[in-house]
Amino acid sequence: MQMTRGFPRGLLLLAVGLALGGCVSLPWHPTGGPYASEAEHFSVELPKGWMRLNTEEDLLITRDGLLLQYILIERVRVDEPLKNTKKTFARGMLPQAVAEVILDNIASSQSVLDLQVKENRPVQVGGHRGFRLVYTHKNKDGLRFRSVLHGLLAGNAFYGIRYTAAERHYFAKDLRTFEQVLTSFKLAKVT
Repeated sequence: MQMTRGFPRGLLLLAVGLALGGCVSLPWHPTGGPYASEAEHFSVELPKGWMRLNTEEDLLITRDGLLLQYILIERVRVDEPLKNTKKTFARGMLPQAVAEVILDNIASSQSVLDLQVKENRPVQVGGHRGFRLVYTHKNKDGLRFRSVLHGLLAGNAFYGIRYTAAERHYFAKDLRTFEQVLTSFKLAKVT
């Protein structure tokens, strides 16, 4: 999924399938209840009525479709380069320094147009020092999206918990659901 590094592979598969004019059958599963990722070292409570992309890395869920809203939980190793920036993470970085790296990566993406940062502040994320970003952007078709991203650096990894939705109608509709998922986020171990 690696949204921080670039276009998510799941969305890429969807786009390729649509471009070829065929139906894409991705491995989506209904959600609801506890979810734990041993590989990514976190757990959350997933909302009922949403669908989860079955993948080994990251967690991607949507209720009405990826182009309307999604929640993404991703893990990026500190030593892994990001797709759109030359800035890097370092163990022990302060949350606001991590937020600046993430913002530069988002702003440098060719698919993010007219980026407007609405909020950038420190917060607790899963009991760890982190940050909260709220921003809007347009896609190449001119559709405006709003995102809330909570991030933290824990050991050798960056964790991002992001909610992105079409700003009109969908963002407000599912913000409370995102906040419930965010509140339930727990790290299994710090590596």
